[in-house]
Amino acid sequence: MMDFNNEHMSLIEQYEASALDIERILFTGRYRLSRKHSSLLSVQSISILYSYWEGFVQNSFRLYIEYLNSLNIDFTMFSDDIIIFHMDKTFKQFKEYPEKNRQKISFYEKLQDHFLQNRHDIFQVVDTESNVGFTVLNKLLSQFSLEKFPEYWEQYTYPHPNLKQTLDSFLRYRNGVAHGGDISSEEKVTQEVYSKYRKLVGDLMYAMHDKFMGGIQSQTYLKRENI
Repeated sequence: MMDFNNEHMSLIEQYEASALDIERILFTGRYRLSRKHSSLLSVQSISILYSYWEGFVQNSFRLYIEYLNSLNIDFTMFSDDIIIFHMDKTFKQFKEYPEKNRQKISFYEKLQDHFLQNRHDIFQVVDTESNVGFTVLNKLLSQFSLEKFPEYWEQYTYPHPNLKQTLDSFLRYRNGVAHGGDISSEEKVTQEVYSKYRKLVGDLMYAMHDKFMGGIQSQTYLKRENI
C-alpha cells in the first residue's frame, strides 16, 4: 500500500516552493528586471500560479486514486460516488449512447466484461474543466466521497470575502490574462495581490490534504455498510 500522506505532502511542498520562487523573481527586486519586463511578467504571474493550482488538484486526485487502487478491494465495495465517477469516465456511452448496432454491441460486451470481474482500477484522470473554482473543487471532492468546502471557511469569512468570492476573484484574474484580455480592474497584479492568491492556494492545498487524510482514516471511499 502506498504512503499517501508523505507523497502528498511532498507534492504540496513542491508547488509551494515554485509559487514562492515566482514571487521572489518578480516582486522582490533581487533579479533586477526592467520596469517593462517586470510589468509584463507580473500580469502573467497569476496565470502561472493558477497553473500550479490546477496541476496540484489534478495530481492530488491522481495520487488519491492511486492509493485507492493500491487497496486491492472489490469494486462494488467502493462508495456510490466513486463507482459512478469510474463508470461515467470508463463508459462514455452512458452519456452519449451509440446509434449504430455494432457500437451498441461493443458497449454491451465491455459492460459484460466489467461485471464479470471483481477488481477494477479506478479511472485516474479527473476533469478540472480548466477552471478550478469553488464549484468545480467541491464537485471533485464529492465524486470521491470527501468533505466539501463551505463558502464561509476559516479566515475566508465576514468581514473579508468568503472562500467562493476569493476563488472567483482569483479565476477572474487568470481568465482575463488567459483569454488575451488586459487586466484593468480595480486591482493591479502587485506583490500584495500575488501574495494574497498564493496564500489562498497554500491554504487550500493543506486543507485538501486534511480532507484526503480524513477520507482515508474514516474510509469514506467505502460503502457505508462496508465501513
